[in-house]
Amino acid sequence: MRLRTLCLTLCIFFSASSYSYINVGTLIFNPPFITSPGFRFDMDLARLLCKRLKEQCHFIPMVKNQLYTALQSGKIDIAIGGISISPQVNFIFSLPYMITKGQFLVLKDGPIKSIKNLKGGTVGVFRDQLNGGVFYNYLLSRYNGLFQIQQFTDIQDILAALDSKSIQAAFLHRSVVNYWYREGGNQFKPFESSLLIGDGVAIMALPKNKQLIDQINAQLKYIESNTTFLRLYTDYFSDE
Repeated sequence: MRLRTLCLTLCIFFSASSYSYINVGTLIFNPPFITSPGFRFDMDLARLLCKRLKEQCHFIPMVKNQLYTALQSGKIDIAIGGISISPQVNFIFSLPYMITKGQFLVLKDGPIKSIKNLKGGTVGVFRDQLNGGVFYNYLLSRYNGLFQIQQFTDIQDILAALDSKSIQAAFLHRSVVNYWYREGGNQFKPFESSLLIGDGVAIMALPKNKQLIDQINAQLKYIESNTTFLRLYTDYFSDE
């Protein structure tokens, strides 16, 4: 009897003290949100949320299009990395933790001086499986027919195309444009004012993980109700 009681006690102890894992899909490289696996704003935010949920994050870096298939296959539970909310029946999103602003990025010494200069040219955006994505759809609706829109898998391909002049501009999140303006070796500059688009940047999951998203939403509300989120945001975006 004493042996059974001891075994039951040990089982309860190890069950209570074992870690739970949240498999978090992240981008390999998408500054300023992610500069390398495990670093920058979105990584710090994810770690903060996991800590408050008393769970352990297991980060799995990948390119953006792999996030959707990884969610569908169950390889990851949530995805984070500067992801804009998009109306989509296959996925759900947390509350937004940043607004989404789009802005053009062009060569600093290039010929683009006005929107009219983009006529007949090509503008690059991130490839997005969610009905083209908010950036693609925004350009399509606002500038339909003015220029071609070319989709790219990652930021390095976009910058290379811009540098080689195979595209005349890139349309990216304002924070991404600002980062490459400062860190791009004096090659690039913002073009035109930033434009408010979409419903914000959020964490993405499958509908079956709604309970986890609800828990994340509760923690987002909490850290935004005090100075916790503001301090984290200011650490990375104080110049915006």
